[in-house]
Amino acid sequence: MNPAHRSPEPIRIRLASTFTATPLADVLEFWGDELGWELEPAFAPYGQVFQELLATRDEPECPRPAARVLLLRLDDWLSEGTRLSDAVTDLAAAVRTTAAHSGDPVVVLLCPSPPGGAPEAVRAAEELLVTALRGVPRVQVVPSAQVLSGFPESGWHAPYTDRLGAVPYTESGFAALGTAVARALHAWVAPRPKVIAVDCDNTLWDGEIAEGGITVPPARRELQRMLVDQTRAGRLVCLCTRNDEADVLGVLRDHPDMVLRPEHVIAVRANWRPKSENLRSLAAELDLGLDTFLFLDDDPLQVAEVRAAAPEATALHLPADAGAAAAFLGHCWPLDAPQVTAEDARRTASYRDNHRREEVRRQSATLADFLDRLELVVTVRPLAAPELDRAAQLTQRTTQFNLSGVRRTAGEIAALADRGTECLVVDVRDRFGTYGIVGLMLFGARDGALCVDTFLLSCRSTGRGVEHRMLAHLGRLAEERGLAEIRLPYVPTARNVPAADFLEEAGGGWEAYEEGRRVRVLSAGRAAGARHAPDRGAPQRDAPAREAPDRPAPGGRAARRDTAELVHRTAEELATPDRVVAAMRARRTDGGRQVVARSGAVPPRTPLETRVLRRWEELLSPRPLSVHDDFFALDGDSLKVVQFLGWVYEEFGVELPVATWSEGSLTAADAAAAIEEALHPAAVPAP
Repeated sequence: MNPAHRSPEPIRIRLASTFTATPLADVLEFWGDELGWELEPAFAPYGQVFQELLATRDEPECPRPAARVLLLRLDDWLSEGTRLSDAVTDLAAAVRTTAAHSGDPVVVLLCPSPPGGAPEAVRAAEELLVTALRGVPRVQVVPSAQVLSGFPESGWHAPYTDRLGAVPYTESGFAALGTAVARALHAWVAPRPKVIAVDCDNTLWDGEIAEGGITVPPARRELQRMLVDQTRAGRLVCLCTRNDEADVLGVLRDHPDMVLRPEHVIAVRANWRPKSENLRSLAAELDLGLDTFLFLDDDPLQVAEVRAAAPEATALHLPADAGAAAAFLGHCWPLDAPQVTAEDARRTASYRDNHRREEVRRQSATLADFLDRLELVVTVRPLAAPELDRAAQLTQRTTQFNLSGVRRTAGEIAALADRGTECLVVDVRDRFGTYGIVGLMLFGARDGALCVDTFLLSCRSTGRGVEHRMLAHLGRLAEERGLAEIRLPYVPTARNVPAADFLEEAGGGWEAYEEGRRVRVLSAGRAAGARHAPDRGAPQRDAPAREAPDRPAPGGRAARRDTAELVHRTAEELATPDRVVAAMRARRTDGGRQVVARSGAVPPRTPLETRVLRRWEELLSPRPLSVHDDFFALDGDSLKVVQFLGWVYEEFGVELPVATWSEGSLTAADAAAAIEEALHPAAVPAP
């Protein structure tokens, strides 16, 4: 378990499926322990997918889940005589409505078809569903091909238990599905890096530039394609290598097999200084915290140096083999991006625009001259529904200029809007390009005042008068509505001193305390007159403004190292369903409570009893100590009976009637005797 990753409160998941999905509970419990999360899955009865979506929209009193997960084996609808295209069209509409109404993430996991299904019809329906939900805020669709990626499909299906109790997958199949659910949830609630710093020699390509020749085999090109995809998801890619910069850029520009090109790279450190020093230099150049960096290198010594000297960053050792390195990166959960906003997609371009702004700053005699030459345009407007994710992203990332420091999900902002809270966003652009949505204000009228809940501005836009225009806009709104005052909350944090400085600069008014928070009270007129008065002296750089990770992360050295350990565990030790199953069994056996046997600890007396008891140890907790321990007294239930009978069928090729075992008592001795009887029935005497 990784205590630095432990969530402060339970993470609730609501799951609905077209089959019996409760075997996932054990897998999710396992991954909860791995991630340090207290997961609380709630399963709808199988086949109740539409009912679950419709019902949860009208239950505001229910605790809000971290995500809703739909597990769909589309063949199940075909077996009901449903027209598949109609079903997926209706489902897409229900998912869109639920995501918009609740504001909660919805994960649609498309599960593998059974052997002998209708592959063409299902493939067409999958494509229809993926297309219908592409780009819908807070919705992630995981196609069956992605679920199956790297897993042999032959080990998934369990036709006997599917027929017996709608349990269509083997233990390994459910381990793969549960891992996919945990990974999708991790993408929504865990921190995301903002910068990927990559070594070059024997990482991006095979060989070393200094030795006169490099090659870029298919596996290296695949790794580069992954990095290019990361730039499209809003991550910044930097190079950190022991080479000459001109040589490195020449390879990116001229080598015919390169996928990663100069336009994909925001900054380069090519020298022989320690890589930890170069990472700190990159962080300063980009005005980002080192805790937003993920560093990739094939050299374990370089990784160790970064971990020791720059522990805030997450440093990962890539395998030397190109194919293994690409596979490793494919299992790097922190790089998953379930939803990409417009601002994410153009982040590399935004940072290039910032470089051009810095050139103008250096050429300007005063800060006022610099701002004049920027030709800044600020637009304050209502938040649109498709922008909820960006608004939530701002509350989670913005730490310096955030008056209240409150972090909200898209669902929470949507719920506030439903209850009458007004939501305004701030767009900024200048002659070099657009900054995108950089500010957010949430507020409402109460007791003759305009009461602000959230007032924040992305750190890359502070110090340019944008915050003053935001305050002036609120002041004018208050005047138009006959409200005398504006109440601005301020909750001190370790990083939001710039917000406090702004309140002091705004001046006037007085401080009060409301609900345990400091509140600055300004007259509407004074707020409406807020103006930026830039220093007329020599131009100065804005104070370093470090953005937080995409989501709030447990801080400090231990948290970063635990992230690296988690990646190595998911990418190596738990990279296949069979390994997950083995780890689950080991944990169950090691941690299971010992119990006193019902009638004495009678050990197995035959090889068959030994095999049955061993299987029970894998299924049950507490685990049995005796062949006479009762299955149901050890937390066995009807689902585990189905799983056990499925194992009997797979191992011995015999079917035991489920009704015989679903009631009363069941012992390993009884089960072994029944299997023996089915294998070698007693001779029936002639009449």
